[in-house]
Parts: sequence; structure tokens; C-alpha cells
Amino acid sequence: MLRIDDKPLRYFLAVFEAGSIRAAADGLHIAPSAISRQIAGMEADLGVLLMERTKQGIRFTEAGRLVAGHARRRLELDDGFAAELAAAKGGIAGRVHVITGEGFVVDLMHHAVAALAGTFPDVQLSIDVGGTDRMMNGILKDAYDIGLVFNPPRLPELDVLAEAEKPLCVLVPPHHPLAGRSSCTLAETVDMKAALLAETFGVRKLIAGAEAASGLRIRPALVTDSINVAMHFVLAGCGITYLPAFAVSRQLRRGEVSAVPLSDTALAHVPSRIVVRGGRPRTGAVRAVAELMAARMEAFGAEAM
Repeated sequence: MLRIDDKPLRYFLAVFEAGSIRAAADGLHIAPSAISRQIAGMEADLGVLLMERTKQGIRFTEAGRLVAGHARRRLELDDGFAAELAAAKGGIAGRVHVITGEGFVVDLMHHAVAALAGTFPDVQLSIDVGGTDRMMNGILKDAYDIGLVFNPPRLPELDVLAEAEKPLCVLVPPHHPLAGRSSCTLAETVDMKAALLAETFGVRKLIAGAEAASGLRIRPALVTDSINVAMHFVLAGCGITYLPAFAVSRQLRRGEVSAVPLSDTALAHVPSRIVVRGGRPRTGAVRAVAELMAARMEAFGAEAM
């Protein structure tokens, strides 16, 4: 009977999902050489080549894709068994992989994750941060159980577990002329020095759509792939940026910034969603984490705490 040990399977799946040995090693916090040894040993045991190194990066063979699929199914079975065992003992347990947009991180950590530790201590979370495209691909490929996405495309392959609409806001320093306004339009901000997020972010896609619809053109002073950088651009008094209010809720409560809702039709009601791949089995742990997010996070309507 063919038997593959768990460790090389987990390492190979990490490489398959990350696209490189180094990226997988960084995610697992181990040396790349340790992953290479485990995969080489598994290839020797199976008698097949699982991946090839090319100038363009790693190319996975057909056998490699089969092994990755087997690894995913085995991990899902393990998680399902842990959940069933916990249920038999009257509890909820298991591992839940979450991918989230950076704008949800503070809300997620302070409201959902903090509550999770006390409510479901046997649930283990794994959280990655990525742009909209990476999140969609990761959920559809079963690399993650749950996605937290701002302004995602509505795909038939995804099930929406929770949804709320919030305006996109222009984030300004406390003494800015716009501070304290109940709303403003994108046109009123177009000539101001602005930091824009990179094109992989749902926020940037929203702004681009609004620009195209209105004939406006924002010429940013700064483009970044980090919400933290964009926020500090405002905190340093360098200019403005565009974010949902829940992404900077702590700074808002401390009075460090002001968030003015944008009233443009395409920007006033922007969805945030908790999504999963349709048809994927949901363990008790996945359901519990999703329900806790929906109930506790400001992005989904919970009151500020």
C-alpha cells in the first residue's frame, strides 16, 4: 500500500500554493533546504518528478498536481475528523485558514480573533494578507477556508456568508478643510495630494471605475501596496488617501484622522463580504469563525468597541 508521510505532503502543498520553495519556507518559518529535502525524498519514494525548475520559476508536473490535490483532501479529512471529535466531546476544534484584505486586519484581530480565543480555544487560525486577486484565486483553489474581501467580484463559484455595505471615505488630517464634512465627492479631492493603493486592491479598482465614469484623473503623489503606508501618509500631514472607515477605526477614535464618506454613486455603498468556495464542506470550526467575524467586526455592522 502506498503511504506518504504528512510532513512532505504539507511541505509540497505549501510550495504548490505559494509558487516557490522560498515563499513556502517563509510561510512555514523553516529553511528552504528542509523543504527541498522532504520533496526530493517524496519524489524518490513515489518514483515520479513532481516539479521542475525553469528560468521562469517552478513548473509542476501532472503528477505534482495530483499530489497537491491529494494533500488538500487529506488535510481536509484531518480537519473534518478533528471537528467531529470535538463535537463528540461537546466542543468545536480544528484549523481554519483565512485570507483577508489588509484593511480588515485591525478589525479582525481586535474584535473577532480576540473573542475567538475565549470562545473556541481549540480552534487554530492561520491568517494571510493579500490583494483582491490573490484572495479570489486562493479561495477558488481551496488554499483558504474563508476570505474577507472589500469590493469583491460576485462569482457564482463563491458563497457569501455575510455582507455589509459601507462608503469609501477620503481620509484627511484633523485640520484639513474637508475634516468634519458629512460627505464629499471624488471631484472635490481630485487636485489634492493623494496616496493611492496599488491596482491589486479593491479600493484602487473602485477609484479607477469612478474615474472612468466621471472623466476624472487622480495623479497620486504616492502609490503603495500597503494600507499602513497610505495611512501614515495622512498622519504625517502629506496629503489624503481613500479607505473604508473600518480600516482606520482606531485612529478615528483617537482623533488622529478624519474620514469623510464619498457620496458618488459607485463609492457610497461598497460591499465587504465573508466568502467561501461554493460546495466546499464547512467544518464546525469554519462556521464558528465566520459567524464570529460577522457578529463582532465593525466591517459587518457591529458597533465600535
